Amino acid sequence: MRKKSLWKQTAAMLLAGTMVLSAAGCGPQGQGESSSQPTENQESSGVSDSGNAEDPGNDGQQEGQADPDNPWAALDLSEHETVNCYVIGSLGTDWESVTQKAVALIEEKTNTTVNFVHVPWSDFQTKYNLFLTGDEDVDMIYAASWTGFADYVRSEAFTPFDMEFVKTWMPLTYQNQPEESWEVATFDGKIYGIPPASSWLGGNGFVTTQDLLDKYGFKAEDIKNMDDLEEYLLAVAAGDNDGLFAFNPQNTYPLDSDLLGYHTFGIDAGNITWMLYNYDYDKLGTDEAFDPDKLEWFAETDNYREFVLKMAKWNKAGVFPANIMANGTMLNDNFQEGKSAVMGSDPYGASSLRATMKERGKEVVYLDCSFDDKSVSMRGGYYGYTTCFPVYSEKMERSAVVLDCMKYDEEVHLLLMGGIEGEHYILDRETNTRDLGPRAEAYPWGGWLYWIQNNDDPSAKIDEDLQKYQDKYLAAEVSMDNFPVSGFSYNGTQYEAEIAVLNALFNEYRFSFCFGVFQDNTEAKLEEFIRRCKEAGIDDIIADYKRQVKEYTENLN
Repeated sequence: MRKKSLWKQTAAMLLAGTMVLSAAGCGPQGQGESSSQPTENQESSGVSDSGNAEDPGNDGQQEGQADPDNPWAALDLSEHETVNCYVIGSLGTDWESVTQKAVALIEEKTNTTVNFVHVPWSDFQTKYNLFLTGDEDVDMIYAASWTGFADYVRSEAFTPFDMEFVKTWMPLTYQNQPEESWEVATFDGKIYGIPPASSWLGGNGFVTTQDLLDKYGFKAEDIKNMDDLEEYLLAVAAGDNDGLFAFNPQNTYPLDSDLLGYHTFGIDAGNITWMLYNYDYDKLGTDEAFDPDKLEWFAETDNYREFVLKMAKWNKAGVFPANIMANGTMLNDNFQEGKSAVMGSDPYGASSLRATMKERGKEVVYLDCSFDDKSVSMRGGYYGYTTCFPVYSEKMERSAVVLDCMKYDEEVHLLLMGGIEGEHYILDRETNTRDLGPRAEAYPWGGWLYWIQNNDDPSAKIDEDLQKYQDKYLAAEVSMDNFPVSGFSYNGTQYEAEIAVLNALFNEYRFSFCFGVFQDNTEAKLEEFIRRCKEAGIDDIIADYKRQVKEYTENLN
């Protein structure tokens, strides 16, 4: 395995078009299925005794090769264990029954009971630090840039490991995990999490419903760009809608990272060190495609200034609810319940929503308005839904075995990802594609356990009229050489105190800018934010950041 001295906080790049994120930095791309989210913690588990950490055995396992009949045969799993796995996402009404089946299978295969503890988005964000301080018994947990993965790695909240650990306790992962994926969670030669084994490629637009288009005199084919979309949003906002708003997301929806991707690449989206790069379309594919010196700190770009002023305009016009900063209901749920006229989506998500909302008498329409002839798509990295082992867990080895089973045991993996075949999804094994089952809404595919996704998972079938958009997005793919930073992570150790202050400032202002809360005072507030960041040392950090990017890319050549 290649060892990296720098570890990547986020490989997901802001490409042309709208990035679909159902919550801050999360929500699986290309899935699209969603359902109402429970408001209280839920658990799916069995009752069992806990035991001690087990030792690997030596039962003749071939070097680097798992036993196909029992991949964990070389391990001593005779002592029954229970591990707690904290999860988020949209569960669906069949979550309990499906996970109980998965729990039974995992127990049969690994002699381990998995206790899935679901935490609502609002609690997950506010209590994440408590989950990692030993106040709760957490053995596995989701980590991402938006949860502060970088900061928690620096503070030693996660237990590091090496490839020998993976080879011993996760033999299927050792065999099947893409080699390039490991670099995204590696820092100073140690691995701090298990990345997903999937990377995404595509583009995004928006969805609305035909009845609203008709009501306000619009046609989907006439909404071709973001100005057209704005005209539609303003029309809806000015109408009599009885509880429906033009755009009604949760108060942590990253609208900035959604809308700043037009003709732009980015690094560290959603962080104080967020850097934007306005690419020159005519130079893509040449040696002049990328110049590190042209990276810009997001807050000082024209892109960001235009964005915050546009959001102020939307806020004044009533595009968002007046109480947007107190809104905890997910955008997906508001759209399906007829409380949001528009939401971001890719063609897969639009196709799934059509099936779901058809039962409610609504026709979902896709708006291809954020991807023009100079937009490009670029394959994302593997970071986004990494699984980590908190340092306070005493069952790291057994947790690793369980994760190995969830990721690569086909029976368990498909059950957790999609529910019951024939009921929640229809699988075409010849083409490795899936369609919605009769109870798809009760267990959305990939709705909650994002971290176990694989590149070999069956792709969703989509309606023919939507396939043309997906084909367009795929045809616009450019090489990652045009923005060769997928393995880069800024090492800001020398500025740790300053970054902590700056992160606090970013969190103070970010979502007020996202939803235009400052209205006519927006530009003054942006200047205030920039000034306070400069006083806290952002200029030195950005200069150092660019230096490290330059050094990183030069070492690639």
